[in-house]
Amino acid sequence: MKRQQDAPSANPPAAAIRAELARLGAPRAAVDAAAVKVMKPQTRERPFSRAGWIFELKYDGFRMLAAGGEGEAGLRYRNGGEATRAFPELAGAVAVLPFHGVILDGEAVVLDEKGRPSFQRLQRRGLRSRAIDAGHAAAAAPATLVAFDLLACEGFDLRPLPLAARKAMLRSILPEEGAILFAEGIPERGEDLYAAVTGMGLEGIVAKREQSPYRAGYSTDWLKVRVNRTADFAVIGFSPSRAGFRKLHLAVRDGAGGWLYAGAVGTGFDRDDHVEIASRLPAGRAGSRGPVWIEPELVVEVRYKEWPEGGHLRHPVFLRVRDDKTVDECGRPGEEE
Repeated sequence: MKRQQDAPSANPPAAAIRAELARLGAPRAAVDAAAVKVMKPQTRERPFSRAGWIFELKYDGFRMLAAGGEGEAGLRYRNGGEATRAFPELAGAVAVLPFHGVILDGEAVVLDEKGRPSFQRLQRRGLRSRAIDAGHAAAAAPATLVAFDLLACEGFDLRPLPLAARKAMLRSILPEEGAILFAEGIPERGEDLYAAVTGMGLEGIVAKREQSPYRAGYSTDWLKVRVNRTADFAVIGFSPSRAGFRKLHLAVRDGAGGWLYAGAVGTGFDRDDHVEIASRLPAGRAGSRGPVWIEPELVVEVRYKEWPEGGHLRHPVFLRVRDDKTVDECGRPGEEE
């Protein structure tokens, strides 16, 4: 994915947009972006392919509602928090849209050198709220708003319309280039898209029913399927508890004979796992404030969402003990290959 540079493009006139929305049966109603509750996908474990569904990339970013047009702009996170000052380049792109009352639903991302969303870079951007800091950050690491839905435009409420109609209208009002990118959807072939996403090291896919209206909250009309990443880690410590341990502290070889700390895992263990692993750990003092560091001997397999450079594993879940592997076989996963 490559972020496009701002450039003018031809949009249909506002009168044509209003005529088409009236033809589609969208109700005439003002929509208050601050009062909108976003539609959220439920989780599905496996990808699928099916007629009547479209499949989009799942972007690793900040869910965001962008409202404005014709010189106005306001950005809000999914929880209602203000985001306009932190992302001036996105606010500027919304403001120049030649329509009024636009509300876009999408994901704000910051792309790395390979054109893939970097959540770590985005987090740093989100912390810059002072105008001068946000301006410098926007120049150094520009954000892109990947817009996947259109909720309002030109005095019409599009939420009752089918998703397919909303996306067609969204495509027609967005410039072909700029800081707002249209989220393409692939019809029917969810398994093919999932396979491609897995090979690219991206986060996953979202399946959406083409005829679904936009409803607040979680819905089975939207389903997310995450790509699972797994790797083997050496256990270099644990946080003790009365049952033996609360968390296992993990590391991999750093290539120079030392260890690179990966964070701790505290979920995914059943009772048998606790008993087995605790029996292989030295005694630790329950209630201790700090970890008990041990000589690496035990290897465990862990599922996780991401391991950002310089950070810790995101959302790690224990899978199993790997007695078939040695700690020296635990190297950093080749996620960037």
